[in-house]
This record gives sequence, structure tokens and C-alpha cells, in this order.
Amino acid sequence: MFSLDFIVTVVAIVLSGTILQHVLLSAATDEPPFIKGPVPFLGSALAFARDPQPLLRNLQQKYGRIFTVYVAGQRMTFLWDPIFGNRQAWNNTSCLSLGLFTQYIVQSLFGFTKSVVADLEFLDQLAKKVIAVLSSKPLLADIIKTLQATYLSLVDDNSRYANCDEEVINLYEYCRHNVYYSSARALFGPGFPFEKIYQPYIRFEDHITKFLKLYPRFLNKEGYNARQEVLDELGSFFADPHRVSQSSVLVRSLYDIFMASTHKSSADFAGYFFAIIFASKSNSVPAAFWVLANIVADAGLKAEIERIIATHYDPESDEFEWTALMEDPLIMSCFKETLRLNTNILSGRLVTHDLTLKVANQSEDDSKNVRLREGSTILMPLDMLHWNPEVYPDPMKWIGKRFLDENKGVLIRNADKWRSYAPWGGGGHICPGRHLAVYEAVIQLVYTLARFDVEPIEDLPAPIIGDRYGAGMLKPERGYHVKFTRRKAPLMSVV
Repeated sequence: MFSLDFIVTVVAIVLSGTILQHVLLSAATDEPPFIKGPVPFLGSALAFARDPQPLLRNLQQKYGRIFTVYVAGQRMTFLWDPIFGNRQAWNNTSCLSLGLFTQYIVQSLFGFTKSVVADLEFLDQLAKKVIAVLSSKPLLADIIKTLQATYLSLVDDNSRYANCDEEVINLYEYCRHNVYYSSARALFGPGFPFEKIYQPYIRFEDHITKFLKLYPRFLNKEGYNARQEVLDELGSFFADPHRVSQSSVLVRSLYDIFMASTHKSSADFAGYFFAIIFASKSNSVPAAFWVLANIVADAGLKAEIERIIATHYDPESDEFEWTALMEDPLIMSCFKETLRLNTNILSGRLVTHDLTLKVANQSEDDSKNVRLREGSTILMPLDMLHWNPEVYPDPMKWIGKRFLDENKGVLIRNADKWRSYAPWGGGGHICPGRHLAVYEAVIQLVYTLARFDVEPIEDLPAPIIGDRYGAGMLKPERGYHVKFTRRKAPLMSVV
């Protein structure tokens, strides 16, 4: 047995070493300003976990467009430079790796097997297939056609909303279910178990910050149980080739790549496809909600949008001119403004080799070279670009007409010189589902306003930032209740 004196001595030595290591932490003069934080080893971890946004904003005001924060033993460099730095970081694939950055995240969040996580070449092959499918005009057209038909079936004369007469509904739950269901049906096919996993998936998504903050299982029991339900159902699906054969081109194409590899277990399939579901739904669903909700909340704007929809509607065929609607400047401005205000993503890369970035100080005429060290992480918070008052006056206000041409130089400044709008990320890893996400939002907007008179009965909810900072498209802090009344006549005859 060790004596009490021995134990105290060992603890004192360990603590002294930790404190000394913290004191000696530093950065070279050619590196970003370094904030090591007040607590040995943890650094700024406690403040970062509590609410990163005010911490980062204060540091930005003090240190400028780039700085490094020490968090739980890791050097995390934050960059928001729309003039030079962000573009270089997004386009540099020789020294900055997205795959290595996401390795740990996908394993801890979605239950990736260790063998799949470690096989970056295999993951790259899968990613290229996703891009190929979603970039194919014929395949994307088929997906969109199914999306339209499925969404329409959720609001037509045979739906639960067929006889709405000032029925109070939660618009967020309406959007969440309808966009998830129609999009999953279109993207994954009729044989895919998207209906069975809907409820556990929603519960998982609602607990995602606990996963990101590494809560132990006993403090996140509901989240872990929900994740396991999704994984079990997906594993069962991929164990049955007949069921897989009834799924979409995307699912079958990815399945074939798995079967040609060494990663053939149900767990291999389940973790990867869980991540695909999350990637395709976690951001597009709230984006579609915010587009519809913000328009509904503004009576004048809603009337304008309804007139646009009516103009491109043929009552005889009950069809819409979708190309014209997708190209309408006001509808697209509303969509872009929604992404500007509500996209809250930390775009990250792992630094695999030392590299130097050119970073602007206050203008393109005033810059400096900054070295990033191998093994550190670089994070680019998109809100720091999108909420910059130098570019977007009144940045925290949703202005549906902000992106109209007539408002360039007024509600958007320096747009041609600075890349201050990047909701899809950038470089070689730009979001492959971006075109589908636009269709999801517009299809919901058109079918909802064409078939219902939607009347708000309360103020819009605020978005949740706080502990969800960097976790994706912002979600509302509560539901948004509105009155739904089924239109008795086509929209064109009442606007």
C-alpha cells in the first residue's frame, strides 16, 4: 500500500508539471496570436463549452481575423478572412485535410466502425460517388420529381390537412416531418426504412450537443438509445439485399462500393448511412422552415410571394412552372438571406504540414503572412462572415429582399471584393447537396402557400445559438404556431 505522503507527492508532481507546461505554452512570432486560457491543460475549454460565440467575438475584436485558442490540449486556430485567408484554406488540400478533421467526429457521433474511419481512400471513393449522383442532371431531375410528388401527397386533398379551417399547427413540426419524409423518400428510395427511423432520428438530433460535448452515456442516455435504434434499423436493412434492391440509385451505388471492399458488416453500413441521413436532413429541414416562417411572419412579403406563385401556376393542369419559380429573384433572395442569417457551421480542417496563409488585417492593401503548425486545427466560423456589419448592415435582422440586385451596395457591401457569403463551405468540399436543398425549401414554400392561407398567431421564435454554436443550421428555440386554412379556390383567383 502506498503511504498518504507518497500519494500527495505524486499528485503534487503531476500538478506542478501540468502548471509548468501551461506556463511554457507559447507561439512563435510568425504564428497567430495565442490565447492559452486560464486553466492548465483545459485552457479556454470551459468558456468554449459554455457558449463559444461571445468568447470568439471578444477575441476577434481584440486580435483580428486570425488567432489560436488552447482548448483541452489542442491548438484551435480560428480564421474569418473573406479577403484572402478563407479562400486559401478551403482550396488547400495538400496541407489541410477535411477527412482527418472529421475522423473522430463521425465515429463519436454516428457510430462509424474503426475500420471505415481509418480507410480514408474508401471514404473518398464514397464521397465521389455521392457527388457524381447529385451532379448528374438526369438523376437529380428524378430525385426532384419524386420530391415534388411526395411533398404534394402530404398536403393534397387526401392528406390530414385536407379540411383545415383555422387549425392551429406547429409550423416547425409540419416542416420537420414533411421535408424529412419527402426528401428521404426521394433521395433514398421507397424501400429505405426512413419512416421507421424518423422518431429515433429526431430524438438523436435533439441531443446532438451532448454528443459534441462528449457527455458520458449515463448523462445522455436518451441520445445514445436513439442512436442505437437508428443503427440497428439501418444494419437490419443492409443485411437484406432484396430490401436494398428496392432503394434509390444513390443507396444502391454506395452499397456496391461497400460490397466490393472489406467493409461489409452491418455496422459498417449503418454508421456511414446514418451520417448520410444526418448530412442530408439536419441542415435542409431547418433551412426550409426558416424560409417559410419568415415569409409567413411578414404579411406584405407573403402577399408578394403568393402573387409570384399564382403567376406561375396553371389551374387546368394543377402544375407550377418550377424553373421560373426557382429563378425568381425575390424567392431566391429570401432563401439566400435565410442561409446567411441561420447558417452556423464551423468549417474545419486538420493541418497536416506547416503552411503559411496570407491574412488581411483591415483591407486587401494591409495583410500579413501567418504560419500554422502541423497537428493543429483550423476552424472557420461562417457566422463571423455572415454576421459582419461591414458587409451586411443590420446583420442580425432577416431582410428577405437583401439579395435583390437593387440592394447591392445598400444592404450588401463589398460583395464583389470579399467572399462573405459561403453557406455551402468552399473549395473542393463544397456541399454536394446544395442544389437539392434549394428545391426542398422552394417546393415546401410553393405547395404550402398555394394550398393554405397561413396566418401567424405568435411572434417568430428566436434561433438557438448558445450551446448549439457551430452545430449546423440554427433551429428555433420553440415551435411556431400558425393557423392553417385550406384554400377553397386556386391561389391565382384570390390574390
